[in-house]
Amino acid sequence: MVCFRDLFTLPTVDVSEVGDKAYTLAQLKRWGLPVPPTWVLGPEPWLEIVEALVPTGEWAQRDAIALQQMAQGLGKQLDHYRLDFDRGGFDLPLPLILRCSLSICDAAGQALPLPQDFQGLLAGQICSTQPDVEQLRQLWGQVLRAQNLRVWRHHGLTLNQLQLSLIAHPLVPAAFSGTLLVVGDRAWLEVVAGLGVSLSQGEAVPACCQVEDGHHSWQPGYQDRSLQVDLVSRAVDWQWCPEPTLAMPLTQPQVNQLLQLGRQAQRHIGSGVRLEWLVEEPEGLGFVITQAAAWQTAESGAVATIEMPIAPALPSVQAAIRGIPAATGRGLASALVLKAGTPMPDRLPAGCIVVAEDIQPDLFGRAADVVGIVTEAGSATCHAAILARERGIPAVVGAPHAVSLIATGDPLWLDGDKGIVYIVSEVKTPWRQPSIAAARTTPDAEKLETRTRVMVNLSQASRLADHAGLIDGVGLVRSEWLLLEGLEGRHPQHWIEAGQARDLEAVVVERLRPILAACPDKPVRYRSLDLRSHEWTYLQGSPSREVNPMLGLRGTFSYQQDSRLFETELAALRTLQEEGYEQLELILPFVRTVEEVQACQHQISRAGLPQVDQFCLWIMAEVPSVLFLLPAYAKAGIQGIAIGTNDLTQLLLAVDREQPLLAATYDERHPAVLAALQYLIRQAQAQGMGCSLCGQAPVRFPELIDSLVDWGIDSICVELAAIAATRKAIAAAETKG
Repeated sequence: MVCFRDLFTLPTVDVSEVGDKAYTLAQLKRWGLPVPPTWVLGPEPWLEIVEALVPTGEWAQRDAIALQQMAQGLGKQLDHYRLDFDRGGFDLPLPLILRCSLSICDAAGQALPLPQDFQGLLAGQICSTQPDVEQLRQLWGQVLRAQNLRVWRHHGLTLNQLQLSLIAHPLVPAAFSGTLLVVGDRAWLEVVAGLGVSLSQGEAVPACCQVEDGHHSWQPGYQDRSLQVDLVSRAVDWQWCPEPTLAMPLTQPQVNQLLQLGRQAQRHIGSGVRLEWLVEEPEGLGFVITQAAAWQTAESGAVATIEMPIAPALPSVQAAIRGIPAATGRGLASALVLKAGTPMPDRLPAGCIVVAEDIQPDLFGRAADVVGIVTEAGSATCHAAILARERGIPAVVGAPHAVSLIATGDPLWLDGDKGIVYIVSEVKTPWRQPSIAAARTTPDAEKLETRTRVMVNLSQASRLADHAGLIDGVGLVRSEWLLLEGLEGRHPQHWIEAGQARDLEAVVVERLRPILAACPDKPVRYRSLDLRSHEWTYLQGSPSREVNPMLGLRGTFSYQQDSRLFETELAALRTLQEEGYEQLELILPFVRTVEEVQACQHQISRAGLPQVDQFCLWIMAEVPSVLFLLPAYAKAGIQGIAIGTNDLTQLLLAVDREQPLLAATYDERHPAVLAALQYLIRQAQAQGMGCSLCGQAPVRFPELIDSLVDWGIDSICVELAAIAATRKAIAAAETKG
């Protein structure tokens, strides 16, 4: 019989018996800090489940597909597993929250420190009734999700090394809650109204306070609803905030009281400590510490240094629109709303935030100096999002009704990290803060050598030289975006029709040459033009938009209808070869049939590209038919495949990646996508072909890198901002392999 026990009446408390969170709360209680009443269910029932359900053997060596299948099977078994559970003869106070309290141990049973990346993997559960077996199963089941199985495997852990306890706290009405980070003699506060779920789930922009040398500096936040507890009905519900702006939620004495608690914890835990807290309602009841942890870096265990972003205070907020985070960074500027049919200026004004139903790549040639971008359409993998990330422009996509709710001239605060656009009271000076991750340099990554090549996807030469030591070449030059700023507002086909093929050839040469020059002796793979009709409507001479441009006249099929544009590209590539850039390779886009490839090969041979020994011809593997035609492509002379996970995923799953409502369904971790990736990589090996991956998958889901390396991928190509992290992940995967 297993049951909850009062944590603070246990004769002894060991981390392996109650988990990290419960152990820390017991310590805080012993040190005299205010903590909530806590009950704990030890790891015994979890270990019983593991012993009964998890197959023996080296499960940690399974690839991503096998892990997905394993997760599904374990989930079904857990649903039917019988467990003898009792609440211990008493009822827990309601409402309450159940949380996972995890510890890990080595083969000898000794407790180990929890890695930083375990934070946030196991969510809590709010209960308005007494906990039952079904609720416990849901909490335990999180450990068995495929996403988390990959994390445990990444750290070399088996499931029986995970000591999973559960803790229960009563939920009390909270006036405010938040976090306190104390590092040395500096401190930072984040505050939201109501329970802290608003903060952890991104439902609010917290008010922030920095404390240094006794001075308090507040930055206002915004919150339109808060999670509140009704002790009479025992209900926990969202309530609208009468005043959404969070100016200075805590008084100076309250800040000082909270800092005193932080310093007290700091004396026991170490120089860096992070607390989660709430102040009970009515506010006179004081603070309660709900969680605490040492603040450390994952790599060295040293206390992290904190650099607070230099940003203007968030002005008074009048409205907020939530979309999908597309490109990180923040910006404050006036809106420029581009409605359908609006005449497009030759260049968008500097210092504005562009708001539109949709933004296609042809607009970026006019948007060099904008502060940010907001669209109603799109997802994190749409072309506008990819290009915004490459150019360092903060962006939010999939923001519903943005064009209707925002008017030109409205002052906006854009948060590309959280996917929120605020209509604020004023803009004194336009301001943009780029992604901290994009700006971070990691020289240690340059020292890592990997068998798997780490290459970059790009369309511009800017910043390439700064990362030369980190990359093994350019895995994908996006030709359409490369040429945009040299097209003078005209569609490439317009140049051809005007008899200016030689002039367009010169544009290709001039735009591509700096990329080749920045990567001497490293392969540069140029993907030829893949012109979808809906992406070029603002360019002069653009063809009429097709009903379904995704599946229309594009890729190598379009070369068969009119070969002049492709021949112009080939002539430009040959010119660059003759200048000495012999590392140049060619990728054919959106290939549907072997016959399309053969037609292109005749033109490539006539252009003279194969005369250079280093020249290689690749195809994009993004149309699902490639899964059945790979041997035929190899027989036709294709030397490598570049897997484009963006299009491959949407075509395999029949999910439009431009549609915000389907964003959650578009997932490269789907078993069908993983099976296709594994098959393509191993089939390419069997055919003696190179194999590269060029989509967003390894950036969106870094845990996939282990499987890609295990399957034998030759190279992984990502955006510049993700190069260092990707190389580190590949090095770790190869070390384990």
